[in-house]
Amino acid sequence: MSHSDAWHAVPRLRVTGHYAGVVSRAASAALDVAIILGSFTAGLAGLDLLSRMVFGASLARDEAGVLSTVALALWAFLYVYLSMAIAGRTLGKGIVGLRVVAADGSTLSGRRALIRTLCLPLSALPAGAGFVGIIVQREHRALHDLLAGTAVVYDWGGRVAELPGPLSDFLARKAGAEYSSRPPADG
Repeated sequence: MSHSDAWHAVPRLRVTGHYAGVVSRAASAALDVAIILGSFTAGLAGLDLLSRMVFGASLARDEAGVLSTVALALWAFLYVYLSMAIAGRTLGKGIVGLRVVAADGSTLSGRRALIRTLCLPLSALPAGAGFVGIIVQREHRALHDLLAGTAVVYDWGGRVAELPGPLSDFLARKAGAEYSSRPPADG
């Protein structure tokens, strides 16, 4: 048996539908922050260039930054809410392989997406205390998930989310029943 055959002989644990942990949620949040800030900056620079070309005036006259801060907050809200309401995930969550669902596992409704988006800042105050549930709770739900009745799960769409063989072996020994190496009943 070659080395590559040995690698594939280790059963891989299927995690589709399991609650997402702190590392994957933090990675998706970091990607979303980068996407929000990058797209906002690029959009603002484009609008400023267009304004200078057409009207001869720059948009960069906001000395205190109040207008820019409000615009950034509005852009972040729209990015998160519309992504959740339409696809059940933001671009960052999609890259990492996460989806937001109702706490019972059903598809996220527009109403729940709105509540979750509006409650997201509450998890950051004070000092990120609302995110502690992701670490200590079995379902890894933050304050905004609890308030909106949502959960974040692993979901790669049409492809089954599986862990690498060595990690599957380690988790099977440590976690036992939480993960199963057997395929779901429908697959």
